[in-house]
Amino acid sequence: MFYTKVMNTHHTFIKVLKWLFFSLLVTLNYSVNALQIGDKAPNFKASTSQGDIDFYEWSDKQWVILFSHPGDFTPVCTTELATAALLQPEFKKRGVKLIGLSGDSLEDHMEWIPHINRFKNELIKKDNLINNLIQSDQETDVNYPIIADESLEIAAQYDMYHPLAYPNANSLGNPLKETIRSVFVIDNDKKIKTILVYPKNIGRNFDEILRIVDALQLSEKHNVSTPANWQPGDDVIVSNDIPLEDIKDKYDTKEVNFFEDYLKFIDQPEFFEGSERGKDRAKGKFK
Repeated sequence: MFYTKVMNTHHTFIKVLKWLFFSLLVTLNYSVNALQIGDKAPNFKASTSQGDIDFYEWSDKQWVILFSHPGDFTPVCTTELATAALLQPEFKKRGVKLIGLSGDSLEDHMEWIPHINRFKNELIKKDNLINNLIQSDQETDVNYPIIADESLEIAAQYDMYHPLAYPNANSLGNPLKETIRSVFVIDNDKKIKTILVYPKNIGRNFDEILRIVDALQLSEKHNVSTPANWQPGDDVIVSNDIPLEDIKDKYDTKEVNFFEDYLKFIDQPEFFEGSERGKDRAKGKFK
């Protein structure tokens, strides 16, 4: 009897050790391989609400916003997908393609999309700013693909899904499936430029995502940086790689505003009606 108890305890101990070792390996692998800004976005093939795609072929030479959801018919996610649909014309102006991901089936996606479009129509009715932004002839129904990622393979590939979580444990899957709430801004070279992660109960700010795209594209084109709370038209920060004597000619600007040698502001390049708020914030205050 004593021998049996000892052996059972020994077996239990070995099982616990194996589980701990496996967990450690998975966690270390996840940590080492976690995607970072500057990494190349992984390619994948997927079934979507607009047919099967190869991500690289589908994205072509355009920027991409990839945003994810743990499941369909979820309240916060419905409002986000509707807002993304409303802003499709704005993203299109910037050469940006949208693609969503959810951990449910294609059939669920197709049933969910009409709900999203109905909520989007309610937003249009209630928001005068949106009414002014959206032209009557612009397409604002969901016209971007939503990936069906039931196996969570793509979510795991993009490090959205916690490595120790198990799918379908409850209505949203295991609580750790809630981590499938990421936004990736990917440039036209397939490089990850920004990663945002939101909790399940806090809706994403798509105006901020648009602002990030504007700032990234401006920075890439002109080799400038944007200060805190920057909005299009505000002053920008000149790269310290550019010699002081070259700044005015390079950016066709009449003045450079200094805070320190390493922090210099100029008008936003190619923006000729700059924001007065931005000018007040930067110009003349750092002498």
